[in-house]
Amino acid sequence: MFSEVSIVSLVLAAIAAAVLILDRVMTKAAPPAEKTWLTDYQYAHRGLHNEQYPENSLPAFANAVKHGFAIELDVHRTRDGVIVVFHDPNLKRMTGVDGRIKDYTFAELRKLRLKGTQYKIPTLRETLLLIKGQVPLLIEIKRKGFAGDLERELYRMMEEYGGKYAVQSFSPFSVRWFKKNAPDVYRGQLSCNFSLCKDNFPAGMDCVVRFFLSKLLLVVQRLGVNFICRPNFISYECQKVDSRLIRRLRRSGAPIFAWTVRTREEYERARQYTDSIIFENFTPKKRPVLQEQNKVG
Repeated sequence: MFSEVSIVSLVLAAIAAAVLILDRVMTKAAPPAEKTWLTDYQYAHRGLHNEQYPENSLPAFANAVKHGFAIELDVHRTRDGVIVVFHDPNLKRMTGVDGRIKDYTFAELRKLRLKGTQYKIPTLRETLLLIKGQVPLLIEIKRKGFAGDLERELYRMMEEYGGKYAVQSFSPFSVRWFKKNAPDVYRGQLSCNFSLCKDNFPAGMDCVVRFFLSKLLLVVQRLGVNFICRPNFISYECQKVDSRLIRRLRRSGAPIFAWTVRTREEYERARQYTDSIIFENFTPKKRPVLQEQNKVG
């Protein structure tokens, strides 16, 4: 007969096995069936920006094209439905105006300037007309909550564009929208260590909401939302790409991107565990495949 201790041990072992299996199922990705262009490129974070060319500006994008780098950029939707290229939900850091970008019309945003320069917040359409398919785009969808008009309009515009592009988001609902409605578009799940996010919760947030939101962030951190959207690739913070989870997903065939790589030291470390990088503040060497493509061009 089993002793009480052995029964408890068996139950605990069964629970542990079930949790492990569930984790494998929930974090499973959907890697591309064949090698793609995704990992042939390195991605300039918000364009190849510097003191002269602000992030997510047309000259920063032109600079990336000039140097042969793919471009990572961010999109929001204005109050009147225009898709603009901008990172923060608030305008203050880049324009000095304290306000949420979603509360402004495009005409109102057009009056603002980026970091005291002459450059304006560009629309996605202006960006596409500038790039003209010369380098691929990695578009981060800045979304809180469920997917909808932004994803739908973005897909419509990009299908008209015709150049190489992929999408990514921290929101699994945005990534799932593309899985369901545009499965031919490469989609990536963004994630990182959210342990410090709870410190940024609003002071008056209900304690129950705070509890569940913190647990949801932990699930996203562990990529437990992959079962919702089955991403083709994973973009993870560069300091954590050596984690057991990321190494397992890479072994399964999922391309891994490291963000944001800001030094050569970070680059040398990240390249051991990843297939491509999203970088800024330094210029990595272009990959041989790109150099050959440039010669052919």
